[in-house]
Amino acid sequence: MKPVKKVSTRRKVFRYLLVPVLVLLFLACAIRKNDYTPYQQTAYYKQTIAALDQHRPTITEGDTLKVGWAKRSITPPAPFPLAGYGKRLGKEYTEVHDSAYVRTFAFDNGRQQAYFIALDMLITPMTLTAELNKAAQQIGLKPEQLYLSATHTHTSFGGWGEKLMGWVMAGSYSEEQLHKTTATIIESIKQARANAGKARVGYGEAFAGNLVENRLTGNESVLDTTIRFVKFEQADGDVALLTTFAAHATVLPSKQPVLSRDYPGALVDKLEEQVDFAAFAAGAVASHRPVYHHGDTFQSVDSLGTQLARTIATALPDVQMHYVTKLGYSRTPISLPQPEFRISDNYHLAPWLFYSLFGNYPSFVNSLQIGNLLLVGAPADYSGEYMKELEQLAGQQDQQLIVTGFNGGYMGYLTPSRHYMLDAYEVRDMNFYGKWGGDYLTDLFRNLIKLPHSFPALYAGCLRSA
Repeated sequence: MKPVKKVSTRRKVFRYLLVPVLVLLFLACAIRKNDYTPYQQTAYYKQTIAALDQHRPTITEGDTLKVGWAKRSITPPAPFPLAGYGKRLGKEYTEVHDSAYVRTFAFDNGRQQAYFIALDMLITPMTLTAELNKAAQQIGLKPEQLYLSATHTHTSFGGWGEKLMGWVMAGSYSEEQLHKTTATIIESIKQARANAGKARVGYGEAFAGNLVENRLTGNESVLDTTIRFVKFEQADGDVALLTTFAAHATVLPSKQPVLSRDYPGALVDKLEEQVDFAAFAAGAVASHRPVYHHGDTFQSVDSLGTQLARTIATALPDVQMHYVTKLGYSRTPISLPQPEFRISDNYHLAPWLFYSLFGNYPSFVNSLQIGNLLLVGAPADYSGEYMKELEQLAGQQDQQLIVTGFNGGYMGYLTPSRHYMLDAYEVRDMNFYGKWGGDYLTDLFRNLIKLPHSFPALYAGCLRSA
């Protein structure tokens, strides 16, 4: 019989201490304390303000604006991963209820061109933005000439996320599908450009407070209740509409394995029964959800889309149409703070760990100027609670303002700092950049809204009555 080998007391102590020491070392490397420094005092804020000054909008007065439009299907055949809910873990859809499209507007005043691109996708993925930047240059366009947006439907296709959390939200990464989507978008740009003709432009809006509510606080006093739309009418009488609304496209349930555009698709389809072309872009949807009454069903999708379309149709006759000559665009890179993906009230994951899970992608703010209409793009789920203030500021500058989200970067959910300590998904799980993220971006929007008016001689006299 072999003798039992005794473990020395020193070795036992070492074994007992090893695990807690390793845990402490990991925590020291993986966890950081939250930084509450006001954003106005930070280096990243000062760098971005300087960048706004360096990347002033490119705006020209030219001939009467030409406008064209086109749509192309970007739907991968089933089965393919869905995007929109982490609990799906990239589950594949088994059928297509209504196809996903890219819908593109082309604008040309004889001196420059710009394009508005609306994707029937959860977001404009950062991987797709990078591919489009390269593809645009191959057809003679600068990336900043492309204004990107998404409908934010939570039942469109995925396959575009490279990191672990990209897989959780959008399934297995498909480089092949990314290339196909990019190529189709470029085709839509070319087609819209070929279809362009002189057109009148008009801005309209309508109240839809009965179809949206604040899902973060339930406070109806801080709610973006406005449907905003732009009407384009070519000389031959063809009419197109670009619409926005600040309610998440989340009518359909997460368990349903069917691809759909959700209520934005139903809205666009209903509008195209009245006009020649329509497109939708998600507005300031963070903290906003749709109101519907037939459960998480396609009946609710159709009902909500129909109600929104009727609301727009009622407001259409009051839209004043003009020929415009002013066209402009901008894209300004944003310097970001260190990410703060919270694990408690006062602590968050270290930046290296966040980047390994989510990726490290550039973000930017961008704009599209059409006459006195200013469209501003957010790299985020941006909160509609900011819209009242921004619209008032734009009005003081004689501008009509539309804010859209998902412009090709992504900073998570950006909500007012007063909500930071709420125990809610939007300000906990999806708040990537700390307490000041929403206020920081709103400050940048204020500066962007004011920028064109720094040079009155360059930007005056944009409208000619029809």
